[in-house]
Order: sequence, then structure tokens, then C-alpha cells
Amino acid sequence: MRSGPAARTRDIVLWSSSLPALLAASWIYYPYVFDGPVLCPFRLITGVPCPGCGLTRAFCLMAHGRFGEATHYHALAPVVLAYMIFLWGYKVIEVVRGRPPQLPTYTISACALTTMVVFWFARLVWFFGRGDGVAVVIHDNVISRLMRVFS
Repeated sequence: MRSGPAARTRDIVLWSSSLPALLAASWIYYPYVFDGPVLCPFRLITGVPCPGCGLTRAFCLMAHGRFGEATHYHALAPVVLAYMIFLWGYKVIEVVRGRPPQLPTYTISACALTTMVVFWFARLVWFFGRGDGVAVVIHDNVISRLMRVFS
């Protein structure tokens, strides 16, 4: 791997443009996000929503400034965006300075992961508790999808 001023400049450009590129892609993808198929591999295989299901739609809505509507697709979407902005800023500072900032990153990441897992558990309780969760899983898992295709 090359190092030196050219590699450092490349890293700065790549990391600095990554979050704006993600937000631009979310802004551009907005018209198509509501009509497309389910792309989540976990949900396609099991029929159960994953911890991040709904974040693509939520990010597209947030890119258009519709934060309230974004929370209907994923309640933690603004928090996830804030966390991504934090991680992006952390990495940009690390690349520019040549060393990472002195922050408790493992603690922050552990809190983020714990929040997502607790949220997912609550979401699953709601999903199965509303009455039709089991029927959705039976209808939407990969085995039933394949049976419908081949029958």
C-alpha cells in the first residue's frame, strides 16, 4: 500500500466526500424508494424485519428534510444519521490530523449497538404482537417465495 502526500490527499478526499455522497444518493433515490422490491437479505430469507429495515426509506425522506415522516419507517433514523455524522467527522479528523481524536469510541459504539438491539427487540415484539406477524413471516420467507415461484 502506498503512503505519502498523494495517498493522504486521496484519503482526505474520499473520507470527506463519503457522507455528502451518501446524502446525495439518498436525495436522488427518493422517487424510487417507495415502489421497489424488498432488498434486505435478512427479511427476504426469514420474513422478519432486521434492525435496519426502513432506514433506506428514512434516509431518502431525511435527505428531503422530512424528518417526521422518516421516523414512521424507522424510529431511530435521526439518531442513526447523527451517529453516522459523528463517525464521519471522527474519520475525517483522523485522516486530516494523521491520528484519531481521543474519544471513548468503543463505549460510544457499544451504546449505539445496544440501542439498535433493544430497538429491534421492541420492534419484533410489536411486529409479532399486533396479530399478523406470524402470517407475514410465513408468507414472506424465502421458502414460501420459492414455492410460489415454482408452483
